[in-house]
Amino acid sequence: MKVLCYFLVVSMFFVFSISGAWASKADCNNPVNPPKPAKQVNKEDPNVNNDYDKIVKEDPKAIYLSLINGSTPKPNKCGLNPKNPPAEWTGWGGPLDMDNATIGEGAGTRNEIVIGGTYFERGIGSHANGKLVYDLTGDKYKKFEGYVGMSDEKDAGLECGHGGSGVFIFSVDGKQMFKSDLLKGGEAGKNTPAVKVEFNIPDGAKELVIELNDGGDGNSCDHSCVGDAKLLTAAGLSVKSIGKMTTLWGSIKAYY
Repeated sequence: MKVLCYFLVVSMFFVFSISGAWASKADCNNPVNPPKPAKQVNKEDPNVNNDYDKIVKEDPKAIYLSLINGSTPKPNKCGLNPKNPPAEWTGWGGPLDMDNATIGEGAGTRNEIVIGGTYFERGIGSHANGKLVYDLTGDKYKKFEGYVGMSDEKDAGLECGHGGSGVFIFSVDGKQMFKSDLLKGGEAGKNTPAVKVEFNIPDGAKELVIELNDGGDGNSCDHSCVGDAKLLTAAGLSVKSIGKMTTLWGSIKAYY
């Protein structure tokens, strides 16, 4: 009985200590001029900008990559900001002035992030050609996860023929960890789905570089996005969903 109670106390402390180092999207957005909301529909239409029928929700175990409301080199509750100059973050439409939003048509016209009909509660919106450099020395990160693709604010069939195009490259300390194929917003009347990116981060890593390159045909319409861009520590990888605490408590009550 004592062992079981001890396990419960330690588990609850561990879970809430992790969640206490995290703030929700609502706490980390720009309250004065928020991005225009995306529209949820039953079936996403490739000829309609920023509608979606799938969603990737924010992860309370993660340390999110941010642009504005985070900090560096040690992240705060809103995430980890880049360490390189803001002028390098985007090839057009800057300066970037909010988190979890697309580039839009420049300041004051940002949208929530949708890639290929999937809405991302958290993420980075920019424009080719851009580069983001993140300092990895502020915590012991073990893994990166995210999704890449072209923003649905330039949907196929509406603008630029294919909704923009780009190549995404992720490197850690100069070693390439991921390079996407050439990704277009859409082809043949269909949106291109977001591409999952995940890789382990070596012990002692110092910096993560994300390159947002154009598709080789100039950067017109190349509204690049990294959805659900997050770093995970060993603690974040080991903690189960907080929603499972109810099940755990139910099991303990049944045991008694």
